[in-house]
Amino acid sequence: MTSNSRYKHYHPFLFSLLGGMLYASGFPLVIGYSFFLGPMIGFFLFNFALLQERLKAGPSLKKQMLVALAFSLGFYLFGFYWIPQTLKEFGGLNFPVNQILGLVFSLVIIPQAYIYTAIQRKISHPALLAIIYVVLEEFTPQQFPAHLGHSFLSLTPTLPLRLAPIFGAPVYSFLTAFFALLVISHIRTKKIPVLSYSLFGLMIILNFILPAPFKGAPLPPLNVRVVQPNIGNFLKIDSERGGQNSLRSVFDNYYELSTAPSSKPLDLIVWPETSFPTLIASEIMKKNNDLEIPGTLSQIIEKTQAELFIGGYDLKPSIGTGDYQSQYNSAFLFGTDMKLKEVYRKIHLIPFGEGLPFGPFNQILSKYITNVSYFAEGENFSLFKTKNGIPFISVICYEVLFSDFVREFLNKQDTAPQFLINLTNDSWYGNTAEPHQHLFLAKWRALEFNIPVIRSTNTGITTIIMSDGSESPRLTFEEKKVLDVELKLNTRESTLYQRFGLWMVLLLASIIYFIDMKFRKL
Repeated sequence: MTSNSRYKHYHPFLFSLLGGMLYASGFPLVIGYSFFLGPMIGFFLFNFALLQERLKAGPSLKKQMLVALAFSLGFYLFGFYWIPQTLKEFGGLNFPVNQILGLVFSLVIIPQAYIYTAIQRKISHPALLAIIYVVLEEFTPQQFPAHLGHSFLSLTPTLPLRLAPIFGAPVYSFLTAFFALLVISHIRTKKIPVLSYSLFGLMIILNFILPAPFKGAPLPPLNVRVVQPNIGNFLKIDSERGGQNSLRSVFDNYYELSTAPSSKPLDLIVWPETSFPTLIASEIMKKNNDLEIPGTLSQIIEKTQAELFIGGYDLKPSIGTGDYQSQYNSAFLFGTDMKLKEVYRKIHLIPFGEGLPFGPFNQILSKYITNVSYFAEGENFSLFKTKNGIPFISVICYEVLFSDFVREFLNKQDTAPQFLINLTNDSWYGNTAEPHQHLFLAKWRALEFNIPVIRSTNTGITTIIMSDGSESPRLTFEEKKVLDVELKLNTRESTLYQRFGLWMVLLLASIIYFIDMKFRKL
């Protein structure tokens, strides 16, 4: 039987579509559960489909690209079906436009698959091809970076991920791709790559037996209250437009939750992204110490004697309030002295939600595309300090998904931050898989940088993620409640992944590649 006839009864496009769906199963679906082997099996099926096309007489790049398209479509249909819902809620696009655009997005939901498809025609070594895929994952622009190895997170905290602080999430993408490609090589050559399988097994064993990351001296515990108000989009938007009844309802909501009785004196109260509906002018506040902060905030601070960390809108200096990019999506820390201590202005904005990706044409298009916020981009990696001097940083919404961005943020600080606050508002996605996926991917930052993450959301999921991937109790979807946690902290140092980033996994892949090539020659 020839190679061609052996595979002719398999349909590569169906295999690839199924592969994309299994890839997506590694991320939480609407019920919040995931299948951590799904991406490995899915990537194998994708490469098996590509192999079938290669074995046919005269394989064409065009046909292999159609295989990649089927893989991307399966990934979208099973894992990111919530995109049309977002386009409707966030962008005001109704059926069928939102569904059509969702299908268009499905073609580029994992754009690295197309580049990989072109490259794999010329390269066959599993370790080399695996690290190429990892590099493509890291550097190909993506709106929602759900990577091949992220599914390993579902093992924590039952099983530790000890390689994460050393190599970051990319090492798990490498190991996933490496094993899938080893099986493909095994099928193609009919030779068992014993050494490569052994190296893969060794890395898996090391992942579970390596010691835990450095934990320094204990810091004073921090009594944190995270407020989840569950404010609907209509009420939120109307309050931001100045609706008096809506404003009163929003302020009453936050006041009631923030000042509710607590078993311990509170140190820090955290509100979610864009929780404060009216504009704050941080530059004016900093220059004028006599300027009073908004009444609701001062009343909460006075009653609780806690610092207040909130999301809101910051006025861009020297620009009118109605002008293009006149506001920042920001996070503010107010001290117990009723003064603004520090502000962070969001740097990594969401295309089509907080701006447009068309450069100099954005301002012209803003006159016609009015459902986009058009925020100004922040420039500074702000460092906050609690009233007892514990330093921390904050990232807003999807910024937490980008490991390189958080890594740069941490490395820009002169003093090592001891925890991270992620403010977000997932209300636009409804009761879909997105809030689960957003939290799932945010957990990687805690593991990679050995840092606790306080996650504050409007409608859920609100939680505190520990540096080992474990969690405090959660506030789930559409709960109106507060989460009170005594956050126990230890001094942390930079992890190897924080210092060197992707270079660590590139070094590992190079070692595996050269060991394999050396033994092949013996």
